[in-house]
Amino acid sequence: MQVPSRATTPAPMRKRLPLAALALLAGLSACAGIEPDFRKPGAQRLTGPEVSTLLGGHTLSIVNPRGKSYINRFSKDGSIVISGAKGNEYGRWTVNGDRYCLTLDADPRQQCMEIYRLPDGRYQMVNADGTLRNTFQVE
Repeated sequence: MQVPSRATTPAPMRKRLPLAALALLAGLSACAGIEPDFRKPGAQRLTGPEVSTLLGGHTLSIVNPRGKSYINRFSKDGSIVISGAKGNEYGRWTVNGDRYCLTLDADPRQQCMEIYRLPDGRYQMVNADGTLRNTFQVE
């Protein structure tokens, strides 16, 4: 197979490729600069009692930053069922201070998150490192 050289590549094609690359970089830069909703004015971090009331006995409809959807069912006894495209995961949940903590049966490492109420009525979970974990609504 012969690869075309620059000399045989039509001039309009040579001009379009750098423009496409610049457009892609501009789009990626814009995405990186978007401020997460939980950092915007009006978002309120929940207290421990508020987290317990919000989760215990309720079902959440969740979307992660990659667009994947999950349903989390929080029992008042501390058990949780997470349902997604790949089936169910099971674990335990608690509230530690003002943070929601999750331990999955398949992964014994505890993961703790802050929860923020957004002005539009949705909520966001935020990882310990300050990154957005997901956005959710109570069903």
